[in-house]
Amino acid sequence: MSPARLRPPAVVVGSCTLAIAFNSAYGYVPGFMATALRADLGIDRWHVGLLVSLYFGCAGVASLAAGRVCDRIGGRFTVVGGMAFVVAASALAAGVGGYAPLPVAGVLAGLGYSLNNVGTNVAVAGAVTPRRRAVALSTRSSGILLMSALTAAVAPSVADRWDWRWVYGGLGAGGAVMAVVALGVLRDDTGDPHELLRRRSHRLPKGFVWFPVAAFCLIAGAQPLLSWTVPYAEESLGLSATWAGILVGASSAVGAVAMVSTGVGADRLGAHRRIRLLVALVAGTGISCLLLAGGQVLGLGVAMVGVLGGIILQFASIGTMHAAVVDRAGPAVARATAATMTGYYLGALVSPVAFGAFVDGVGSYEWGWLILGILLGVAALAFRQAGRIAPAD
Repeated sequence: MSPARLRPPAVVVGSCTLAIAFNSAYGYVPGFMATALRADLGIDRWHVGLLVSLYFGCAGVASLAAGRVCDRIGGRFTVVGGMAFVVAASALAAGVGGYAPLPVAGVLAGLGYSLNNVGTNVAVAGAVTPRRRAVALSTRSSGILLMSALTAAVAPSVADRWDWRWVYGGLGAGGAVMAVVALGVLRDDTGDPHELLRRRSHRLPKGFVWFPVAAFCLIAGAQPLLSWTVPYAEESLGLSATWAGILVGASSAVGAVAMVSTGVGADRLGAHRRIRLLVALVAGTGISCLLLAGGQVLGLGVAMVGVLGGIILQFASIGTMHAAVVDRAGPAVARATAATMTGYYLGALVSPVAFGAFVDGVGSYEWGWLILGILLGVAALAFRQAGRIAPAD
């Protein structure tokens, strides 16, 4: 038995949390640095949104293939491979300069994220018991918020005062460290060929298509809450780049705590009832977008409630969604994650660039937030349909 098999569940979950954190930063760092990028490179909002859309789009396109790769090589080496893509992307973005390398870096990081999402889901599912599944997967997903809090507070100031390349360089250094950590910590689960064959041959339950549909609507509606709230606070609410970043960073920090706490509550509800919690969380995220839509009319305080509530509820939804997927996947965790995240990332492909282009076209953020609120209502209804599938455990 390898040393990786002896690691306690908390160590496995912790390493997966950090791996997701350093990779997920590519989904919101361009938005946090949008003002500096536009000033330095002479680009429009849609150019910034394109960087995020390419990242999520490539993650979505590659997710099904990532599931097959993970079934073949196991969660451990899948995560190591994902972090290698992050290092390559960061080296390109930080080392070359100019706008042209940034879309390529987004593609590479997106490929890495497809591997990391599947690999960490498999690693966590194999390390924890079903009764701790929601809190473990919520903790893993809280890495997104922890890194969001850090980069929202730091990246705008670093990009404004020094150079945005330093931010990408820091992500690359962290990704290199996490590749080494994953290699030493995560379980090598390729040793049982019968288990691997069982995973590959298991079919997803009837009606599982509602999960990727719901995931598409969820992230299409919620992703701009991270990518575009910093420039929204600067341009529509009159905050400085530093204070806008601190606002979103503080919201993300609180959201990380709320995300894990929600996981604890979801575990107490059990597999049969936590899908109802998911529906409520997604609907609440939609209401937060509606508050943002009325921000200029209703005041800064209402808009800040929308930012805080939207970020917290969005990621509480994502953590609970992963638990609900695993609940209903049985042994096909990699395949179920890949299918769900394909819809999720296709939504993330469309949303950032479409939102940026829409704001460029109409000259206002408010109508964009309104449309996202409606889309999140559709996501809540789709998750309700997915809840008709009986849990496998």
